[in-house]
Amino acid sequence: MNKLKNNAGVTLIEILIGVVISVIIMAAMYASYTVVNSSYSKVTDKAKASQSGRNIMGMIMRDVRQAGFRYFEDNIANLDEPVRITPNRGGPEADQISNCDHIRIVFGSVSYDANDNEVYERYRITYFCRASEISDPAGNPIATNAIYKQKETLVGGEWDMGIDIAGSYEEQLITDYVENLIFIPKDENAEAIDPPPTNNPANMNQSRVYDIRAIEIGLTTRSSKDFYRDQLRADGSLRTISNMDDDDVESFDDRFLRETVVMSVNTRNIGLK
Repeated sequence: MNKLKNNAGVTLIEILIGVVISVIIMAAMYASYTVVNSSYSKVTDKAKASQSGRNIMGMIMRDVRQAGFRYFEDNIANLDEPVRITPNRGGPEADQISNCDHIRIVFGSVSYDANDNEVYERYRITYFCRASEISDPAGNPIATNAIYKQKETLVGGEWDMGIDIAGSYEEQLITDYVENLIFIPKDENAEAIDPPPTNNPANMNQSRVYDIRAIEIGLTTRSSKDFYRDQLRADGSLRTISNMDDDDVESFDDRFLRETVVMSVNTRNIGLK
C-alpha cells in the first residue's frame, strides 16, 4: 500500500490544462489552414480567370489572322466580307448581350479528292455572346455572358453547318463568366475605323473593309466565385474597370475578380484582293 501511495499520477486539473492547450493549438492550426487555403483559392481563381481569357484570345487571334485568306487558284464566287464586326450585340438569337461584340471571319482553304485534285473551300467562323445558362446552387440564373463559336462551310453558294458537312459545326460554348468582348478595326495609320466597315454591294470601291490592317481585341472575364472579402475597396469606393473603346469607366459593387486581356492582331490577308 505504501508503494502505491508514493507513485506520482496526473490530476484532473492537469488533464484539463492539457486539453485546453491542445484546443488552442488545434484552433491556431485551423486558422492557419483557413488562411492558407483561402489564399490558395484566390490564386487559383485568379489564374483560371487569366488563363481562360488568354486561351480564348489565342483562339480568336488565330482565326482573325486567317480572315481574307484564299489560294491564288481559288475562284469561288463569294461576296461576304473577310471580317464583319457588329458592335454591342450578342448572338443571332433575340437574347442579345449589350457588352459583347459579334465578329464574323471568312477565309479559304483547300482539300484533296480521291484523285488528289485540289478542292477549294470557303469557311465562315462566328464568335458571339449570349446570356449564360449556368445557375447558382439555388437554381437562379447567374448574370453573366457566355462566348459561343460556330463554323460554316460554303456549299452551293449557301452557308451550311450541318453535321454532314466536313469541317463545320454548330454553335459551341467556349466559356462562361464573360463581362466584355470588344473588336475595334484599325486602318494602316492605326486609327479606329468607326463604325466598323461593311461591303457596299452598290459600289465596292466605297467599302472600307479592305482598309482594315489590324483588329484590336479586348476581353474581360471574371471569377466564378467571390474573390474579394468586401464589395467595396478598403477606402469604401467601388471597384472600376475602363472600357477599351471609349473613356467610360464601369463601376462594380460585387466581390468578383475581373481580368482584362487586350491584343492587337494583324489582318495579314486583308487588302491583298
